[in-house]
Amino acid sequence: MLVLLVLLFCVLPCKVYAEDAAKGQMPIIAFFGIPGWHTTEEHFRTFSECGFNVSLSPYPSLDILIKACRYADKYGVKILGRCPEMTSNPTLAARKLLQEKGFFGYYLQDEPSVPEMHERQREIEKLKLIDSTHTFYINLFPCYNPDWIPPSTKAINYPAYLKTLSATDCQQLSFDFYPITTKGIRPTWYHNLEMVRQESLACGKPFWGFVLSVPHNVPLEEGNYYPTPTLASLRLQVYSNLAYGAQAIQYFTYWTSTSGKYQYHDAPVDTEGHKTKTYNIVQQMNRELKRISSLFYGARVLSVHHLGGTLPEGTTRQTQMPQNLRSLKVVSKKGAILSEFMKDGHYYFAIVNKDHENSMTVRLRYRNTTPRQITKLLKENVPKTSYSVEPGDILLFILK
Repeated sequence: MLVLLVLLFCVLPCKVYAEDAAKGQMPIIAFFGIPGWHTTEEHFRTFSECGFNVSLSPYPSLDILIKACRYADKYGVKILGRCPEMTSNPTLAARKLLQEKGFFGYYLQDEPSVPEMHERQREIEKLKLIDSTHTFYINLFPCYNPDWIPPSTKAINYPAYLKTLSATDCQQLSFDFYPITTKGIRPTWYHNLEMVRQESLACGKPFWGFVLSVPHNVPLEEGNYYPTPTLASLRLQVYSNLAYGAQAIQYFTYWTSTSGKYQYHDAPVDTEGHKTKTYNIVQQMNRELKRISSLFYGARVLSVHHLGGTLPEGTTRQTQMPQNLRSLKVVSKKGAILSEFMKDGHYYFAIVNKDHENSMTVRLRYRNTTPRQITKLLKENVPKTSYSVEPGDILLFILK
């Protein structure tokens, strides 16, 4: 394997991409973040230092939700929350939350059925009479098998399930999918991303992706577990979502939940909010994400294809060269995701290593001197003809 060269700079003067604060930052969401019964200033400081900017949690009362919003605002983060008053007295809840700088939006339901989404839409309509400025959020089941969807959804198929959400006043499509288990990567992950991306394009709403950051047993699969995250496993999930066009990254979870059924352990903080061994890994991932997301946030993904390895079901293989590239080859058993996207009039190209355990070699030839490689520090380098991409990592170019 070649030595990783992504952070080595050439002698060419480097161009630095500055983040445009006026355009906002990509939401980096903790699902679940700080619980209501642990709403303290110290916990919000620790949360912010981990690199999150949105904490999603249910709260036992509107007063505690407002208290959380004020701590959040002090540390530059926001709250995506719910409380009983959102249902029992939506006018009061919306009027008060409308004034809170630390409030991000209304968390309505996780993994609902089709009839439940219709019920949540009626709740949204009541809240919107007072507050139409904040986010309304529902998160969907994943599609672990395109030929089967949980009967509890009461949907005829997964595309129909997605369309039910896109028809609501929620501003985004959110779905959770945890691809990495001790028995390997779930083969339908990319198919699920393809379906969500297609509905996102059809309805004109962005989608939000998930990353798993809490080890636990896999439901209904004896002997299979979601392993302790590594930097490589987090990178694979984050960068795959970004390559498909995700406009927010959600971590399940920040706080370690208590559940005898799922045996959660070693999320970034434990059940009392103390840092675990996962905290530093997630913090490092979020530092990378905050920098690199400025390229993807607000971008328009033109195409997503796969190259090398076995072609996942529901995806398409790269057959044409991106602009200003003469040839491209990946040396990897699992292959790569290739994403072409536009932002601010520039044409970008991303290559994601689909293997979270082994490095990948990328060999390129260029048609002219226009392409430049972009490092994770958002600097331009003269491109090389060969790169070694670390497990789960991303390689970026500006091609025009």
